[in-house]
Amino acid sequence: MRCYFHLVNDRKFLADPYGIEVTDLAMAHTEALRAIEELLQEGPEQEQDLISWSLVVAGDAGKFLLSLPLAELGLSNAPSRQTSCSN
Repeated sequence: MRCYFHLVNDRKFLADPYGIEVTDLAMAHTEALRAIEELLQEGPEQEQDLISWSLVVAGDAGKFLLSLPLAELGLSNAPSRQTSCSN
């Protein structure tokens, strides 16, 4: 299945126009974590800007499958949490 990895906050939606092929939701979650790690490696000075964002994984039909708040995934000491969501 093809999944798209969108960055969202309460004011903006940065769409992933390409997506990637994954075998299942577990692989999509792993790829989402990898994408977040890459964002964080771009520079610690960006961490404050990223706190309010989430990485949302959507399927081909646009249905949201996962939401990963960046503030809870490496930007703070809070435990990571995976949230399932639907469109």
